Amino acid sequence: MISVIISTYQPILLQSVLQNIAETIGVEYEIVAIENKAQYSICEVYNMGVERAKYPFFCFVHEDVLFETKNWGERLVSIMENDNSIGLIGVAGTKFRSTYPSAIGQSPGLSQFLRGHIIHWDTYKDFDISQKKIETEDVVCIDGVFMFTKKEIFDYCRFDDKMLTHFHGYDIDFSLQVFFQSFRVIVDRGILLAHFSDGNYTLENTVSNRKVGNKWKNKLPVSTMDTHLSKFKLHLLDVLNWNYFLITALKRKLNIHHK
Repeated sequence: MISVIISTYQPILLQSVLQNIAETIGVEYEIVAIENKAQYSICEVYNMGVERAKYPFFCFVHEDVLFETKNWGERLVSIMENDNSIGLIGVAGTKFRSTYPSAIGQSPGLSQFLRGHIIHWDTYKDFDISQKKIETEDVVCIDGVFMFTKKEIFDYCRFDDKMLTHFHGYDIDFSLQVFFQSFRVIVDRGILLAHFSDGNYTLENTVSNRKVGNKWKNKLPVSTMDTHLSKFKLHLLDVLNWNYFLITALKRKLNIHHK
């Protein structure tokens, strides 16, 4: 029922997550694990995984995770089978995508329910400031730590291995592909996931996000926070977003020079 596609280079982590998946997924599945010691981009690995997959549902997941929710596979398949409008499900995402080329975790409007087991961070994080908490929530983009979709989505979308040749930006670009094909992209708060990393914000990350931003510049900014947002308000949010990141970058630069 579910093809779990993993790019792997750490055998110990892979064995751990494979055992965890076996204990928690709750439905028939296969593992499509592709060894990748930097010879492929993440987009290439995931596209290869899609070609090898035999089941109608695909789960793209990092190897440094552990699922804490039992029968998560059964839950996600049920969500998609009961609502054909949903094309992509994650555990973390953002409701607003600016023209500013930021990573998912750097974006305002974050709707996140992700558990981190890293130094100084062992608590549930929920950056969503809305008053009404619901289990599934519409977003524009999801984080690549966990991406659940269905085979038919690849009739319209694919991981852009021509543009993105490293390990960043693939989640934002693929989310936008699905979103602009008029499928819903959602965060499921009912899936709890332990992730042993808080991301890697390198120069490659910045370059990849700039490529994604340039690719989608004619369709951004976009938001699911309020369907009645006018274009003026959207662009005002976009300007505020740019100012926020530019000021943050300037502060970081001044602190580096000060040290």
